[in-house]
Amino acid sequence: MLGLIYGVAFASAADIRVVDFGARGDGKHDDGPALVAAFKAAKDDGLESRVVFEKKIYRLGDHPNAWHCLSLIDHENLIIDGNGATLICGDASLAFHIKGGRNITLRGMAFDTDRPSFTQGEVIAVDNSGTLDVKISDSYPEPPDEAFLRANKYEAHGGGGRHMIVFENGGFARNTRMGNDHLYIHNITRLSPGVFRFHVKDDYVPSMKGIAVGNCITYGLNKVQLPAAVVAAKNRSASIYGQIAADHVENITFEKLDFFGSLNGGIRVSDMHGDVTLRQVRMIRKPSSGHFLSMPSDALHLMNIRGKLLIENCHIEAPGDDCLNVGTLLEKIVDYAPEVPNAMTLTTTDNHYYYYTIRKGDALQFLDTKANRVIGVANVKNVEFIAQRRSHRIVLDRALPALVPANVVVLNLNQMTSSTVIRNNVMTPYMRNAMLVRAQNMTIEGNKFDGSHGGVMGLNFTYSMGESARMRNVNITGNTFSGFQSSAIIMANAYRDQHGVLEAQDFSITNNSFQLGSGKAMRVRGVLNLSLSGNRWEKQGKPVEEGASFLEIIDCMNVMRDVK
Repeated sequence: MLGLIYGVAFASAADIRVVDFGARGDGKHDDGPALVAAFKAAKDDGLESRVVFEKKIYRLGDHPNAWHCLSLIDHENLIIDGNGATLICGDASLAFHIKGGRNITLRGMAFDTDRPSFTQGEVIAVDNSGTLDVKISDSYPEPPDEAFLRANKYEAHGGGGRHMIVFENGGFARNTRMGNDHLYIHNITRLSPGVFRFHVKDDYVPSMKGIAVGNCITYGLNKVQLPAAVVAAKNRSASIYGQIAADHVENITFEKLDFFGSLNGGIRVSDMHGDVTLRQVRMIRKPSSGHFLSMPSDALHLMNIRGKLLIENCHIEAPGDDCLNVGTLLEKIVDYAPEVPNAMTLTTTDNHYYYYTIRKGDALQFLDTKANRVIGVANVKNVEFIAQRRSHRIVLDRALPALVPANVVVLNLNQMTSSTVIRNNVMTPYMRNAMLVRAQNMTIEGNKFDGSHGGVMGLNFTYSMGESARMRNVNITGNTFSGFQSSAIIMANAYRDQHGVLEAQDFSITNNSFQLGSGKAMRVRGVLNLSLSGNRWEKQGKPVEEGASFLEIIDCMNVMRDVK
């Protein structure tokens, strides 16, 4: 019998039911080994497989040498059918790491944790010189104290959401009177049972302005509550981040998935060889839990995608960082000799967290960061991945003008999606960005961006943290923006080519609705061919005319606007 998935014919196989491999789904026993056995059977049969769960609660135990309990390597034509199942992870575990393979679908499943991976409590004292005393709320984990931090040589601040967010109105919104959307902590001392003093890093002390007794806080843990030896052993595993992580997969779909918690982030994908699709994915604060966050870090981190990206009918609420982050990693030159100008070694900002590969034939764009110039584009003629250094030795098909490696970054034009569609989603950030999106051939339509709870920016198209894209052919239409602290839309690109032509091109911002708050509606800089039409502006529920007070259009060419 033949079936069809992603347009590929395959021989059909009987369903593989996890109950047949010993999975109990009682929420108590470790079902990890049974699930591992079921997925092994799905791979070993060599056919298209559907691994079937029941509407039960499956507990995933801890793996001493990996963060992810379920590692799926080189599966092909696999459907994971949750049927309403819930997977529960402990304090030191994540659910799926999917590496390699093709045509994989996860659907109909929820993810949760034994307890939140952040602490939460009420501010009972504030010293503006740099401390907050917090009474931790019942059922939330205590933060690590000074003795534990020192014994394990940990810093109390860092990536993956290890920062403090301050809330007011019982957690309804972030405290936006502060000078920053988060605080970094350098030490934590225990004052009494359940009461801790958080010592704010010196450079963040000015941002404490506006914090008051009665405010509430969250502080993301991201592994800092675990012994250093445990973390070191697990960090040697293939993936360290995301309730679901996927690398090097050709075509993957996430559909009808709910996330109510994670050790750090929600879904992370990188170096994806084909299409990535998300439909009806929810990452929200667990209903009736009283949680101020859905998870301590980014909800969706989707990087280095070669195929199409589709995100539709999703709901992302209150992560401890960005709701959505899309882009590709920039490379730096680490080995270069001017006498061999078409050969060099490149490394990314982080090739362990993300994963990233350069292929023969890839088009690489070289950017001079000091002069804000596009140096040129060349194709990869030969490439060798150096595993020990996590870098690529490449030979280009042509020599570029003399390079000053310290001033140059390299962008892989094949790793920023062939097209991106983001439509009919709800994004509700309580900090940072609703969408930090850098991709080409992108349509963003029919979304609701709600920044009224403390979101800083709605749509952010700018460079960040070693990630970017060639921003061309972007259509933003029919969206609703409300209440962002800084900007509803921000785009800034100073790069020009050798002839002075702007690098960012063909932006259309049409028929959107802006509910104006304290921030700008748009800040756009450095775009060739910018179309603005049919947009509506309201303040306090009343229409207002387009004006410079909330629009900032700078250094753009060929700007087309409504005729008044």
